[in-house]
Amino acid sequence: MRIMGVVKRSVSLDAEVAAAAEAAAAEDGVSFSAWLSDAAERRLRVREGLRGVAEWEAEAGALSAEERAAGEALLDRLLVRSRPPSGRSRGRGRGGD
Repeated sequence: MRIMGVVKRSVSLDAEVAAAAEAAAAEDGVSFSAWLSDAAERRLRVREGLRGVAEWEAEAGALSAEERAAGEALLDRLLVRSRPPSGRSRGRGRGGD
C-alpha cells in the first residue's frame, strides 16, 4: 500500500470536463478528487514515457513505424490491464467532494 500526503488545491475546470469527470468518478466508485489525482498521475506517466522515448531516439535514432506500432499495441494492453473494473476503487480515498 502506498502512503502519501495530500495537498488541497482549488482548480477551475471546463464545465463539460467537470461533469464528465464527476460521472466517471461515480462510475469508478471513487471521489472526484481521487479520480482527478489518478488522471493527473496517468498524464505525468505519459509525459515521462514520451520524454524517455525522445531521449532514446536522440541516442539511437528514430523508431521505425513497426517499432512504434508494437509499442502502441503494448501500451494499449498495459492500459487495459491497469484499469479497475467498473464500480471498483483502486484503493484510493472514497471521501465525498
